[in-house]
Amino acid sequence: MKEENVIVTSLRQTKEFAQKFAQKLKGGDVICLIGNLGSGKTYLTKFIAEVLGVETKEIISPTFVYHRKHKGKKFTIDHFDFYRIEDESEAESIALDDALSKDTITFIEWADKIPSLLPQKRITIKIKNLGGENREFLIRRMP
Repeated sequence: MKEENVIVTSLRQTKEFAQKFAQKLKGGDVICLIGNLGSGKTYLTKFIAEVLGVETKEIISPTFVYHRKHKGKKFTIDHFDFYRIEDESEAESIALDDALSKDTITFIEWADKIPSLLPQKRITIKIKNLGGENREFLIRRMP
């Protein structure tokens, strides 16, 4: 497991982090986003998806529909949000497994609510709001 800790102090730095992070992504990658409400999970997804060629106005939190699909220049982006689920059995019907493919990059907000459904190979980003535009990103690549 490889870990990295990044602290940003502005929205501009968050975008710069997203750009560098996105350049390392490849098809089949799963990015699990964990953080409190308002920590920036959807903003980070939006910034990364923009680098991957998705219109940013299309990226909104899929809280009420659980899943949105977006076409980028090179990859399809699957964006899941499990904030509203009560337990993992609710998420089983959302077809997370069907979304995981080599032509797709998958973002899962509130991934900590479905630990047994996550693939072993994944990138987890824990986001901590440090106040204002300040954020701490703890990135873990497994395995």
